[in-house]
Amino acid sequence: MEHYELPLVFFTVFAQWGIGGVLALTLCQNISTRKFNAKQYRMLALLFWVITVLGSLASLVHLGTPTGAYRSLAGFGTSWLSREVVAFIVLNAAIFCWLALCWLKPGHPGINLLGGVTALVGLASIFVTSQVYYQMALHPLWHTIATPVGFLATSVLLGFMSVAVAFGYWYKSSLKVCNAGIVIGIVLAMSGLWFRYHIPGADASSPLLWWQLFASICVAIWGISRLNYGTQSWAWVALIATGELAGRMLFYSNVMSGAPWF
Repeated sequence: MEHYELPLVFFTVFAQWGIGGVLALTLCQNISTRKFNAKQYRMLALLFWVITVLGSLASLVHLGTPTGAYRSLAGFGTSWLSREVVAFIVLNAAIFCWLALCWLKPGHPGINLLGGVTALVGLASIFVTSQVYYQMALHPLWHTIATPVGFLATSVLLGFMSVAVAFGYWYKSSLKVCNAGIVIGIVLAMSGLWFRYHIPGADASSPLLWWQLFASICVAIWGISRLNYGTQSWAWVALIATGELAGRMLFYSNVMSGAPWF
């Protein structure tokens, strides 16, 4: 199981999910004519904050000595790993401030602005995380465009599907912004898989890949087709999450099982 690097699996998937949720919620509130009310907005903000925090905490489990995590900041100028630590410190600060404003001053005009800033910080954090792996040119399965594309796909697919299901639950209808986001997420996920599985050494026979294809892509396609008819289910979000977790497990195990690394 060590080859799956489960703390990193949960860190990357959950953190990216939370970021995608903030992005989707902010876009819906700013672009759509139909919006969430203050209570609904607060509940979703809390949900995405919890998901992001859980992901961030999972990253600490990966450290041999979590109390020494501060030492990783020393390499900010040269190390993408150090930049990732800084990026997620900033992200967690931003998302907490956004959540606090949502709860303490609902309806404040700065909420959407702070949500947008948080989403941008989150997207930058996803890019930084992808560079931690992409920089390793000795590992073709990480040193590929599929890495940032796959990470972004996780964020967009889970974030927009979560917001779409929540809106459908409360209003029995769909939002065009969410539908567009889900479609983009599906395209990104399929593109990432297409790029990755054209690289020699990719394990195309793993049940984890087939589960990702079913739970992430097929369920997302089914979900968006039903949302337009006023049907929704949190089971779709849960299944997509398991699909992305399976895909991330394969992302790590394909490389981590090939020791020696260097």
